Amino acid sequence: MKLAPKDLLVIIDPQKDFTDVDGDYAKRHPISHIQRVKNQINELIKKLDKNKFVIIFSNYQKDQFAPNTSMCIEGTKGHEIDLDYDDSSVLISKTEHSSFSSQEFKNFLKENQIRRLVLCGFLAEYCIKQTALDALKEGYEIVFLKELIQTGDDVQQRIEEVLVNLESQGAVVKGNLNFE
Repeated sequence: MKLAPKDLLVIIDPQKDFTDVDGDYAKRHPISHIQRVKNQINELIKKLDKNKFVIIFSNYQKDQFAPNTSMCIEGTKGHEIDLDYDDSSVLISKTEHSSFSSQEFKNFLKENQIRRLVLCGFLAEYCIKQTALDALKEGYEIVFLKELIQTGDDVQQRIEEVLVNLESQGAVVKGNLNFE
C-alpha cells in the first residue's frame, strides 16, 4: 500500500473489548472476522512508516451508550490496544464514536496537512461510520479499506450497509490494499 504525503491510515478502536474473545463485545458477538482483520492490520503497520498511521482508541464511560454496555473503560483489560505497535506510534484517544470527538486528532490532521483519510478497524457500523461522516462534513477525502473493516460475525450485513451509504456520500471503497 502506498500512501501519498497528505494521506493517513487511521486505525480505529483496535482494543481488546472488540478483538479479544474475553472482551465485552465478544461476549455478545462472535469475533472471528475481527480477529482476522486485527492480524492483517498488524502485518500492514509493520510495512508502513510510523508517521503514516495513527491508532485511535476509545476512552468511554460506564454505560455511556446503553445500560450494561460498558466497553473500552480506562483501566480495564478491554481498554488495552491489541496491536503490535511501538513507542514511536501515534496514539490518540476519543470519547465518542467519531474520531473527530478528539481535538488532538483534529489538530494532528491540520498540523500534518492531511487531506485523505484511509479508514480501517472496528466497528464498521459505529466508530468507522461516524468518523467517516464527520470527516466528509469537514471536507476530507475518505477511503475505506473494505477488507480491513469489521464488526461481529453475526452482524456482517452492517458492513455493506455502511459502505453503500457512505459511498453514496462521496467516500471511496477499495477492495484491496493496492491503491494510490
